[in-house]
Amino acid sequence: MADYVEAKDVRSPREWWTLIDVLIDKGEDNYAVAIGEWEGVRRLAMRWNGNAEKPSGHPQSRGNPMWFMLPKDYDAAMVETLPENKQIIAKALLGI
Repeated sequence: MADYVEAKDVRSPREWWTLIDVLIDKGEDNYAVAIGEWEGVRRLAMRWNGNAEKPSGHPQSRGNPMWFMLPKDYDAAMVETLPENKQIIAKALLGI
C-alpha cells in the first residue's frame, strides 16, 4: 500500500467526474493522467500524486484528492505521450 492516495482511488470531484481508466501513473511525487467523464463528456484529467507527508497530492479540496480537466485542445498531444496500449484506449474513448 502506498503512502499516498493512488490515482486509481481518486474519485473527486464526485458531483461532476466519473473515472474510466488511469492511463498513466508515475507514482509517488509524480503525475498521473486519466480518462473519465466530466458532466457526461469524456475528458482527459491530470493530477500530481502525493507522498507520505502530503498524501492527497494536488489538486485537493479540504484534504480530498481531485482531478483537474485538461483543455480538449491538448487531447491529441497528451495521448501521444502515453504507452501504446493506453493510446489505443484513449483514442477510442475520445474519438481521435
